[in-house]
Amino acid sequence: MRHYLFSTLVATVISASWALAPEAQLDSVSAQLDTLSSNMESTLLGKDDLPLAVSGYMAFRVKNFEYYEASQFQASDKARTSVDALLQTSIVAMPNSYLTLWANLALPFDLSGSYTNRFSTNPTANPANHEEKVLYNHNTDYYGSYINEEMNVGVDVRAGVFGAFITAGGVIWANASPLTMWERETNPRFVSQYELFEDERVVSTYYKEKTFKPVKEGGRAFWTNRSFGGLFINFYQLPYDLKLQGMLSQPSDMDPGTRDGLTMYGGQPGELEMVGDYSFRGDLYHGRLSKEKLGDMTLGLNYMGMVFDDAIIYEPEFNNQFKLLGRDPSLLNTHVASIDLKGNLTPKFYLMADVALSITDSVNFTYIGSASKNPSGYEKGTHTGGISTPQLGVYVKAQSKHIENLPITLEGIYLSKDFFSPYSMTNPSRFLSWRKDEFALNSGSLRYSPNMAGANLKFEPVFNRGRFDVQYGQHRQVEAGQDVIVFNYRLNGRAMWESSNSWTKHKPLFWADSGNGVPNGYTERAGVIYPTGSLGVKMDRQQGGLYGGTWEMWESFVAYENPEQVVDGEVPSHAKWSSFLSIDAGYDIGHWFGTDRSIMMAGYASLSGVSKSIAPLAISESQKDMMLWSFYGQFEPAIAVVPTFHVVGILGFETWRAENAYTLTPVSVVTTGGAALGNTSVYYPMLNGHYVVEKAPINYMQTALGFGFDWDFSERAGLHVRYKWMTHSDEAISANDWKAHYIAAETKVWF
Repeated sequence: MRHYLFSTLVATVISASWALAPEAQLDSVSAQLDTLSSNMESTLLGKDDLPLAVSGYMAFRVKNFEYYEASQFQASDKARTSVDALLQTSIVAMPNSYLTLWANLALPFDLSGSYTNRFSTNPTANPANHEEKVLYNHNTDYYGSYINEEMNVGVDVRAGVFGAFITAGGVIWANASPLTMWERETNPRFVSQYELFEDERVVSTYYKEKTFKPVKEGGRAFWTNRSFGGLFINFYQLPYDLKLQGMLSQPSDMDPGTRDGLTMYGGQPGELEMVGDYSFRGDLYHGRLSKEKLGDMTLGLNYMGMVFDDAIIYEPEFNNQFKLLGRDPSLLNTHVASIDLKGNLTPKFYLMADVALSITDSVNFTYIGSASKNPSGYEKGTHTGGISTPQLGVYVKAQSKHIENLPITLEGIYLSKDFFSPYSMTNPSRFLSWRKDEFALNSGSLRYSPNMAGANLKFEPVFNRGRFDVQYGQHRQVEAGQDVIVFNYRLNGRAMWESSNSWTKHKPLFWADSGNGVPNGYTERAGVIYPTGSLGVKMDRQQGGLYGGTWEMWESFVAYENPEQVVDGEVPSHAKWSSFLSIDAGYDIGHWFGTDRSIMMAGYASLSGVSKSIAPLAISESQKDMMLWSFYGQFEPAIAVVPTFHVVGILGFETWRAENAYTLTPVSVVTTGGAALGNTSVYYPMLNGHYVVEKAPINYMQTALGFGFDWDFSERAGLHVRYKWMTHSDEAISANDWKAHYIAAETKVWF
């Protein structure tokens, strides 16, 4: 293009001066040569003014899992190979410098479902399941390959001091403030875990940002955005340094009812991730107004509202859950408003603060039977349930760099017991867990949840050839809460989840093994028990056992103090403490071998515990009042063989221990209770049947050993391979033990 324009301009100048004498022609051309370059550049379109541009990537992934020693939990997944691919494209059109139009398309291809056991033709125990091969890698809704991951379109308009864009579609990434719309992820980002969303980086940069000189905050790996489907508008440039954004979406992650009145979403497998064309019987409303350049600070006002369709109440699959509990159903609508401030108070002091109030609007319904005009027999009350008392939430983050080479970060949180903001950082998982009264291991330090107050302190000294970061946290429940404790598997959780045929990349299930049609495949510790026989409401039930999360696995149990509490359905309550200490360290020993190639010896370790009283440091499960204790360690040597080829090793260990945990085992012998079973257990009539309640302390140990490599085999193309040998042992219940091999390979090509 440049060559063509330059030739044309030169030809024009020469033609115009052709009538002159040869010497005069040369003088004329020479006199205008200085302006030829600028004239040519003025006719070119800039990078931001290309009429049409297409970019994106293609990814091909192969995963193989083999449980050569399997528990009942892996009965349907003893060996499986999955293959999937993704074409991600971004198309941008710029008719002029003031208007931009774009479309993002993601086309996934799922070729998975290759089992090497009998489940290749009958992957669940559902009698209605005809023998057919089912694609199970991405969803368990019996869909084939389809487009549902990211599809949206948008337009950007700019003019002077005005700039705005509007976008609509399946996946819209957005954030507002920590307590209204925000994602918080403080888990370490290991180089051994190649994320599905890794952006374009050469291998040397990937290893630098993950382990050689890791980026602790910011960037795609520390995504603060939430995903929504619907309509989003952002006035990013307004007079007086104002910004305004608004959104209309649907509460797909929080739907308590049914899709189109047909299929119950709560508790069902599926990955309808923000598709935007499904009716989730409700609406999300969001707005934010912010003022920038208050010095170096930004002040924002935020609102997030979630309102459900009243007709959900009339669906039998929803209201029958409440009938079993002996109470009338209700819908809980949520409204959250906050004011936040963020920016640099001084060049060396950063502050972020957010103060929020959440309000619950309870819509109550009453069963009046045949007197009702609705076939369900339910009628909306004569008035909507009263607006609840506003619940307070406060979050503060301060970062100081006043001490040279020693950044210090302090985070503080206060969340009242009933504070609820489902799309904020106060949700303990990327999956929105509804309104559950529970407490997570590492609460406050890694994940926030309501009913919490405390602080984190982090030191990150800077020195050559390595790093040494220390984080310490103490958090306590504001009021006594149910002793329902949850913890996630950090070492092997993602591989465990992905190897399950229940796995969905974005939509976790409530039972991790429900995709097998055998929800009791895993011998779980007892959770919240309802003697009436009900499991509770699907969106907030806490029956114990394994739960899937977004790319992770969780387990839940109740720390019962005696078996009688299990039988009576009496969940103990305490104001629990969370103690956390972690060390993330690494040192480059490349110079020991006389090479300028980086050889990083990196490790991460943490001690954490949940206790009834403060524990300055969680040393072991035998400490006074310790309810759950855990140690996690991972060692990752990484070597830069050549700039385009790096290798990493994986060696990890994780353990959890809790004394007060029980199991429920169904028995066929009918008795009214009190009859001895051997010398250890007693029959108890409950849950419309008879169960043996036995004490089964949690003493789990997981290990991982493996390696991986990352290779830029061509410009803008890479191969990423990982292997892990994993084990899990349960000292009290050996039936839960397993050993497995995990192999994953991905090639990603950018264009």
